[in-house]
Amino acid sequence: MRIMTVSHRLSEEREKLLRALEESPGDAELMIRMGRLEFSTGRLDEAERLFRDAVRIAETAEGLEGIGTVLNRQGRYGEALPFLKKAVELDPTRASAWNSSGEALGNLGRPGDALRAFGRAVQARPEFAVAHYNTGLALRAMGRKEEATDSLRRAVRLRPDFPEALHALGGLLHAAGRYAGAMECFRAVIRLRPDDPGAHTSLGAACQMFGDLKSARDCYQKAVELAPRYPDAHSNLGTVYQGLRDMDAAEACFRRALEIAPGHKDALAALAANMDRRGRYQEALSLVENHLDDGNVELVITAAQILRHLDRSEDAEALVEKLLSRNDLTASERQRLQFVRGDVLDQLGRYDEAFEAYEAGNRAKPVRFDREEHRADVDRLLEVFSELDWPDLPRCEDPSERPVFVVGMPRSGTSLVEQILACHSMVAGAGELTELGQAAIELGRDQGLRFPDSMRSASESRLRQAAKHYLERLRVVSADARRVIDKTPANHLFVGFIQNLFPRARVIHCVRHPLDTCLSNYFQNFAGQGIPFSYDLADIALYYNDYLKVMEHWRRHASVDLLEVVYEELVDDQERVSREMVDFLGLAWEPACLSFHRSDRVVATASHAQVRQPLYRSSVGRFANYREKLGPLVDGIDWKAWERSGFAARARLRRPTAAVIWPGPGG
Repeated sequence: MRIMTVSHRLSEEREKLLRALEESPGDAELMIRMGRLEFSTGRLDEAERLFRDAVRIAETAEGLEGIGTVLNRQGRYGEALPFLKKAVELDPTRASAWNSSGEALGNLGRPGDALRAFGRAVQARPEFAVAHYNTGLALRAMGRKEEATDSLRRAVRLRPDFPEALHALGGLLHAAGRYAGAMECFRAVIRLRPDDPGAHTSLGAACQMFGDLKSARDCYQKAVELAPRYPDAHSNLGTVYQGLRDMDAAEACFRRALEIAPGHKDALAALAANMDRRGRYQEALSLVENHLDDGNVELVITAAQILRHLDRSEDAEALVEKLLSRNDLTASERQRLQFVRGDVLDQLGRYDEAFEAYEAGNRAKPVRFDREEHRADVDRLLEVFSELDWPDLPRCEDPSERPVFVVGMPRSGTSLVEQILACHSMVAGAGELTELGQAAIELGRDQGLRFPDSMRSASESRLRQAAKHYLERLRVVSADARRVIDKTPANHLFVGFIQNLFPRARVIHCVRHPLDTCLSNYFQNFAGQGIPFSYDLADIALYYNDYLKVMEHWRRHASVDLLEVVYEELVDDQERVSREMVDFLGLAWEPACLSFHRSDRVVATASHAQVRQPLYRSSVGRFANYREKLGPLVDGIDWKAWERSGFAARARLRRPTAAVIWPGPGG
């Protein structure tokens, strides 16, 4: 009924304006009013004619803006710009014209100029929500994501019923790993637009990353219900079923997406990966091999992995080399392929060529590590949590024993430890959670303080809130498990924070020989995982030294229960070390922990392939294959600190020198 009423009102208004124009055919103001009405009802050609007629009679900012706005809507941005430029010259305070100018500039690929135009719009009208929204989009296009987030928040505060701004804000929060905030935004969009399949899909993606797979499944199913021929929803639903360990349902979803859109590369790659993980290598290869000439990087990477599993590394090499020979690859695509090429050449035993490929991939990564900033952060951390100051810091001391934090350097065995323990009936693995780090960031945001300085002024109630939120996150992972594992390696920086939140939590520190650990970081393309130190050997050595320094500090001053697991010992004597870990968690031994490689649990980090296999020693002393390339690591690592830690003997690897590097016992 409301639609009929609005339509009737617009019709009446149109009739009135037509009669007025018949009486005053040369009235430019009436033409502009009529042009706006025609624009609002989608009659763009008629609106453009009216605005142009009005400008011929009287060149006003209002009329010029009208022409530019119509041209923008038609995608004629280059034509729109001169009219909008003239409009703001005539009236520099006209916020809507500045905003339309920014839209034209942004769509012409000039985000910097667009940002300046949106800034003028906001300056002219600070409460202009659309201009704040567009400012956020321009900042996002320029990679200034924190500023973009702030602008979108302002847009939403000014206009809470602004679905586009809410969706864009949710997207940025999702990209930053702030999934709870993203979910709030997408739920708000759904309240405004309950039949928007894109909003349900976005909410599903946030729930999925948050670890709430059942809610994610419900969201994707709703998106499929609203848009049965929306291939992205089917494909995403498949990834959730995969996470829920229902590989058959996942396969069915990927196939449905491909029925709707046979060229859907994400669904094709996901289906092939699904088969690859289930050991159906030949079937997986048959699925993608006819699509490899399309040049889709994701498909080529998937195919290369399948070929490696089929012991056809030479074919994988040829496939990757063929794609790398093309001139139309983006820098990101070329960078990803170099890492895959390195993996293939490493498997073929062509270590010099493999290192060159990894080196090329790392050089191409547009991430740079700020050594001085990191050093300052570590020094500040150890000062705040010093023997002198730590006792005075606020604490909430939640009594929960559920959290188990598996920490250490990336590639030190954290995934393996989690997979072994998660096979226990009373343990759940949560993967790498962002909540602890996010809680530390949020602690002093209101006061403009960074962690750890924010700990000095944090209230106990704020810490209780952080602890409560973290435990709620663990309940999403499992409502029943007595222990839930968070295997985020960088949580080694937060052991002090952990102790003040959860003094009865347990921390498992994973240790592996420095050269194997550091080289494995260099060989891993941590795309999107925020590990900026891993793309340069000297940076890795510096970070490793600071990691040793931090862990030595916790070992001396922290009272939280800490178990240190040496990767090489775990490989040598899996049952003994596994029993020690289970006992450390206060649980009875279960033999299932020895069969971790048979678990159908999905591993979402870089180590997923390794934890699908029984323990093997081939990764111990792997650095010896690259002995001539490791100068920056050998020279940069603090070997005295490594020996002081007590792990050197336990790792069964002697201290290397620049001249001689031993791969291990008997090497």
